[in-house]
Amino acid sequence: MKKLILFVLLITNIAIYAEVGKEKVIYLRGVDLTVDSATLKNGLTMQNSLIFNRLVGGTTSLSIPATNKFKGKGVEFGINARHSGLLGTDFGISFATLFSDSIFSADYSNSTARLGSGSSAMTIGSESFVASEFTSNRLQTANIKLAENIYIFHDSGNKFLEGLALRLGGEIYGNEVKSKSPYYFTNSVTTSTSSSGSSTVFSSGAGASSIEKLTYNEAYLNAILGLGYNLKIAEGHNISLGYEYLKSVANSGNYENKISSLLVLTPTIAFPFENKIKGKVDSELVGSRISIGYRFNISENVSFGLNYSHTEATHRVVDSKVKEAGNILTLFNGGTSNSINFLPFILGSQPGFGPFPENKDIRRQIGFEVSYRF
Repeated sequence: MKKLILFVLLITNIAIYAEVGKEKVIYLRGVDLTVDSATLKNGLTMQNSLIFNRLVGGTTSLSIPATNKFKGKGVEFGINARHSGLLGTDFGISFATLFSDSIFSADYSNSTARLGSGSSAMTIGSESFVASEFTSNRLQTANIKLAENIYIFHDSGNKFLEGLALRLGGEIYGNEVKSKSPYYFTNSVTTSTSSSGSSTVFSSGAGASSIEKLTYNEAYLNAILGLGYNLKIAEGHNISLGYEYLKSVANSGNYENKISSLLVLTPTIAFPFENKIKGKVDSELVGSRISIGYRFNISENVSFGLNYSHTEATHRVVDSKVKEAGNILTLFNGGTSNSINFLPFILGSQPGFGPFPENKDIRRQIGFEVSYRF
């Protein structure tokens, strides 16, 4: 939090400084954005970090998603200020809402529970495969960026070097994914074994008795180190190039998976039931961004422009407080009539031991802008 406050104060200071600058350009940009989202993939595989917790209680589980790219429109507002021959500032705020086609998640689980003791004990084994289709998928992404450009060759006399700058700065960057699955396809086998024999029940088909909702967000304070380049190629025509290395220095995240269903007691009696798995998440980001832009003047003060940027970054979860309620059946696993095994129940309700998800985020952005020089 202290780092975020310091960054906001720095933005305010630079904005005030820019007021006395030699030249400023303010722009408004509409963007078309395509994102292969690491936030989505981390959210869909977050419960895999509970695999060791569940193994202690006799349950094996694994989730393997198949995702689609998000696409949508956004808007960006910014200022490019040149304070002197040596220094310049880039400041920008962007926001976009994107959507994707259906996303599938394949979930495999295998569990064993032992009820009772001695000759009357019964062992129940279950193996299931569930394919869920997430038909409603939304990604909201936002960025506040501030970078200082130091034109180290501004007085070299070489026009091809004068526009080369060392870029230092930071950004507040966040994503939130919301996905909903209204139905699922299942195939399961349940076997009950006791001293009197065993029985097996097979079941398969589609179901709509429960609704699964996933909400996951990641926010980062990233440091920026890179290079910028501006060149006037003809009267009224300018190009810009940029490369930025991104590294998170602070982060926050929240995960929630909620399944709402009906608990059927009799053919005429049913109660709404909700199972929720949630917790805070710590993660880190490392990546890079390249950009190219072109502006042409239609008057002394007004310009049109085109911009393209490509960003690749790895989002790696380093710690998670995501946990689920302990499975009460594990209290009796391996127990006798006079003892209860608390260890599997306690470990099963702890935050995930890992492994934690790690995925690459790839985004491509094309923008059209209108700018005003003053």
